[in-house]
Amino acid sequence: MKRLRGIFLFFFFLTFVFGTDSRAAAKENLDWKDSISLEEAEDVFGDLQEGGGDFSLVQYVEDVQNGKIDFSFSELAEQGINHIVSQFEQQKGVLFRIIALGVLAGIFMNFSDTVGEKSLGETGFYITYTLLFTTIATSFYMAFTVAKESMDHLLVFMKVLIPSFSLSLCLDGGTGTSIAFYETMLIVISLIEMVMAYVFLPGVQVYFLLSMMNQLADNHFSKITALVRSFLRSGIRVLFGVLIGYQGIQGLLLPVMDKVKNNTMLKTAKGIPMVGNTMESVADTLFGSGMLIKSAVGVGGLVCILLLCFYPILKLLVFAFMYKIGGAFVQPVSDKRIVSALEAAAESGKLLLGYVFAGALMFLLSITIILVSTNVV
Repeated sequence: MKRLRGIFLFFFFLTFVFGTDSRAAAKENLDWKDSISLEEAEDVFGDLQEGGGDFSLVQYVEDVQNGKIDFSFSELAEQGINHIVSQFEQQKGVLFRIIALGVLAGIFMNFSDTVGEKSLGETGFYITYTLLFTTIATSFYMAFTVAKESMDHLLVFMKVLIPSFSLSLCLDGGTGTSIAFYETMLIVISLIEMVMAYVFLPGVQVYFLLSMMNQLADNHFSKITALVRSFLRSGIRVLFGVLIGYQGIQGLLLPVMDKVKNNTMLKTAKGIPMVGNTMESVADTLFGSGMLIKSAVGVGGLVCILLLCFYPILKLLVFAFMYKIGGAFVQPVSDKRIVSALEAAAESGKLLLGYVFAGALMFLLSITIILVSTNVV
């Protein structure tokens, strides 16, 4: 009889503990600041953000937790349009200069054919081409700097975001997913940093110089130029496919394993007499709050990545489009070598644009895959 009374008192104590303190803690909706630190990511993002934006990652997570979302993509689109217009206003002088030089080169060639002094026309053409190359090279260097800084900023931000986002995955029981995601993203960041710094971005410089030289060497460098361009295009696609494919496989397997482990623990706790239902309800509340915080941190990170790459992508887009326009305008009146040089500059800009876009998309999809897979299962 005394033994039964002792068991009864023990279960009564558990009921009291889990029915008061635990439910009160659950109702407080899980104070995420005690376990996840976003201050470093917030500071880094504030230092790197371009365009004078006022987006706050910490404030965004708090707003989502309180049921408020103030971020507007329509406002971002409006700012993007204004930025494109501003970039064209700043670059219109360069556009007029390359069109004028292209027309001047055509005049030299046509004039030499008319008067029969081909050497005079060729000399004038080479002088004009040198001036044009100087203008294009200066503009390309600015675009290259924008692309390099954008990738550097993106990688620096991801290095401080990934630890916080990995910790947020643990709040809804995804410990296995958290560890694997953290390890994978460290490898991804290191790999992208290495190939961008030592392969792809220097490769674009090589392609640009070969393309400019090819116009003066009667297409003697056309094959190697095409080979370099093909490598630069296909290389980033292979890297993108491998990394996203591997992340997708992890997103299919690891969250399921975590879900099975969590269900086993909940069923075991539910089997405890008198306190099982209470423990299950508390755990469901905590896991639900953890899922909300995890999603808020993940989506906030996605917004930060988008904002970091938004303006650099627009600048590179304007650069590539500007030389496309220049080539289209000078083609009827200029030498084909001038047109080819402008097309090569536009292609170089497209390669830089593609690298920045692909780098941002890799991280966007990696976080999205983890968010979707851990929320669905």
